[in-house]
Amino acid sequence: MDIGKALGFVFEDEKWIGKILLGILIALIPVFGQFALMGYVIAILRNVMAGHPRPLPEWNNLGGYFMDGLKFWVVTIVYSIPLLILLCPIIFIVVLPLLGDNGKEALTGLALVLSIGIGCLAMLYSILVTLMTPALQIRYAATGEIGQCLRIGEMFRFTFSNLGNIIIATLILVVLYSFVLPLVSAITLGLLAPPAIIWMTASYAHLLGQIGRQAGVTPYRQSSY
Repeated sequence: MDIGKALGFVFEDEKWIGKILLGILIALIPVFGQFALMGYVIAILRNVMAGHPRPLPEWNNLGGYFMDGLKFWVVTIVYSIPLLILLCPIIFIVVLPLLGDNGKEALTGLALVLSIGIGCLAMLYSILVTLMTPALQIRYAATGEIGQCLRIGEMFRFTFSNLGNIIIATLILVVLYSFVLPLVSAITLGLLAPPAIIWMTASYAHLLGQIGRQAGVTPYRQSSY
């Protein structure tokens, strides 16, 4: 992956200031803005996978971005269902020692063991979903269909075929949000935090687009730019 290209491509666009400022304003719209921004990330992915030299899209398709964001959110909810199923029994386990006075210590010990076991399973599944999310974004950007993202076997294979690059992209995002964003916020008293978030989000999308392109994924359409 070309990390430098991902971090700098935004500033190569002649209209980058206007696009980022408009992105900030749209992101401030409750609910709609968050889905539209999610869809904008998908649009960047499509353009990068298509090999466009200036992949930062215009904000002239808000309805399309909103629908893409909404549909991808549905995908993430579907993949979160097993996690919710794992966590629900913990509620029962917590109250298990309160069901009776007889053998209360044994019930407490059993509840602790079960809680740890289920917690570990939930953590492992959360890590798996985190690693698979880039693959889901790439697949959705390529097809625009929820059903294509629910082909779990294919998503699993794609994730582990590109695991090294996915981990690198994820770590870069973590570093940007954990170190770069706080530094920028401290230096500028928070003034540049919103544009920094848009830039970091776009950079991460570019990295995922590179992963998709290297894997031979072709989007069904390009976004406007």
